Amino acid sequence: MQKGFPRQYDDLNAHLEKLDKAGLLWTIDQEINKDKHLHPFVRWGYVGDVGTVVATNPKRAFLFTNVTDSKGHKYQGDCDVMVGGTAGSPAIYAASLGIEDTGEGLTALSQKIFEKWMHAFENPIPAVEIPSEEAPVQEVVLTGDALKGGEGKGLASLPVPNNTPGWDTAPYFSAGLWITHDPDTGIENISQNRCSLKASDRMTAMWLIQTNGGAHNNWVKYKERGEKMPVALIVGAPPMLQVIGPQKTPESLNDLDIAGGLAGTPYRKVRCKTVPLWAPADAQIIIEGWIDPTKLEMEAPFGESYGNMSVEEYNHSVEVTAITRRKKAIITSMISQMAPSESGVIKQLNYSAVMLNHLKNTLYVRQVKDVALHGPMIGVSRLTVIVLEKNTPRTEIWRALTGASAFMRSVGKITVAVDEDINPNNVEEVLWAIAYRTDLMKSVKIEDYQANGHAPKLRDREWEAKIMIDATMHYDMPPVALPTKEIMEEARELWEKAGLPPVAPRWKWYGYSLGDWCDEWTACADRAVAGDWLLNGLRTARLVDTDAVGGPTAGVPRKGVVRYNEATGEVEYPEGFPLKDCFGTDE
Repeated sequence: MQKGFPRQYDDLNAHLEKLDKAGLLWTIDQEINKDKHLHPFVRWGYVGDVGTVVATNPKRAFLFTNVTDSKGHKYQGDCDVMVGGTAGSPAIYAASLGIEDTGEGLTALSQKIFEKWMHAFENPIPAVEIPSEEAPVQEVVLTGDALKGGEGKGLASLPVPNNTPGWDTAPYFSAGLWITHDPDTGIENISQNRCSLKASDRMTAMWLIQTNGGAHNNWVKYKERGEKMPVALIVGAPPMLQVIGPQKTPESLNDLDIAGGLAGTPYRKVRCKTVPLWAPADAQIIIEGWIDPTKLEMEAPFGESYGNMSVEEYNHSVEVTAITRRKKAIITSMISQMAPSESGVIKQLNYSAVMLNHLKNTLYVRQVKDVALHGPMIGVSRLTVIVLEKNTPRTEIWRALTGASAFMRSVGKITVAVDEDINPNNVEEVLWAIAYRTDLMKSVKIEDYQANGHAPKLRDREWEAKIMIDATMHYDMPPVALPTKEIMEEARELWEKAGLPPVAPRWKWYGYSLGDWCDEWTACADRAVAGDWLLNGLRTARLVDTDAVGGPTAGVPRKGVVRYNEATGEVEYPEGFPLKDCFGTDE
């Protein structure tokens, strides 16, 4: 134990100050009901166009300083509520990790994030124990009778929000981090899973089985031993600890030490008051308790990140034995339910970088340029898009598709390969590639035995299938049908001169060649822009017999293009004119 050991990393309060200075925080001082309106208020910031279209107005976190509930209780001055402050957007997530988001794009940012995590895994820094009297999270300690009695006591004294009003059946800690202990190795695991309130001294814990999480695996060991399981819930963790919750970390490491690796300095830890666990000394609130592995309690419904309600099920019942907290605390709540969600942002940026490095550096598919896991609505793990260089061999395309769909359990139900002109983070562009660059008889492969993962439970069998789609070009195609980049940029200058609002493109905004084009058609287009389209009419004035080319819509082959010689004013015809291109769809 070290007395007087200073904090050398951001706690939640310092993190919020930085978000505010960066223009990434809304502070809401008006009164708001945490049981009914708090989360719906935040949701408008994510389903609407506030900060989702205009690049200069990014999504922000929310800090509510005047929280009430449906019973008329007021929490102002005692406990605030923050939503979206961990990963409400890629920029906020980068800030949580201490990474500067310079606007270089999701791919570059995800790579920075990957490198930060790898450094922390390889260089963990052991946490340092400090005395209880120096731990902010133990400024107030509630035990025994202070936890009992219902309304206004224990858990019921905290402004824990209702996350999906109208569907959820209780307030939920949606951003709480569970501390569990491996009884064999002594290693502590920190995982983010939902927690509902049941009484002033009782709550429930839901730990995912499908993703092979550490909390569940530790519970199995306590059940086999026939022993009660100590647990603690962190509420309002410092940002570089909060991000560990949804992350897959090495099972051989204490997660508090990984947080130290992220921060580059030791985290401060303190002994819990009633359970044999270590807790982060600079958290806002710690809730301690015990689980009887032989008993379960009904829990849920709860709005899940895959876009459906998780209906009632049996999960762990926690007998609360202590609540320790700061005198003025902040409860962290996470944007869950249908994506966009905070866990989706974290997984999108983490998993994309991990998978990109796996494909390039483990499978050695060198032509892979980018990987993106689509987040909005479907929640990251269902749709994976792989970007490959032009003219990548089919064998390598299918190695990439197969490798990506098998790399993570339950990730990759739909895996699509696209060319590098497709933005993998724009689902409209991906669907465009699927619609026009695939031959479904040879571009699609469906395989069975894909884990269901974090999704609505299957009623007809224990697993599902997965689909892989090669949506890369199988041959040269005509240019993208939009004005050229140079002309679009000139038009944007005119837009700005007209005093119209700034434009932030959401998808393709200029045309470019995809190989099926020729110089003569470029010359014709240049003449049209210059107003000399009449010359193009002279070029095509010689009519051809219908039967000679097979009828309307017959194509002109590149070798059969008629040329207009601007120097001589003559039209030059190829030998054998008129020539006909060969398209099966013309027959």
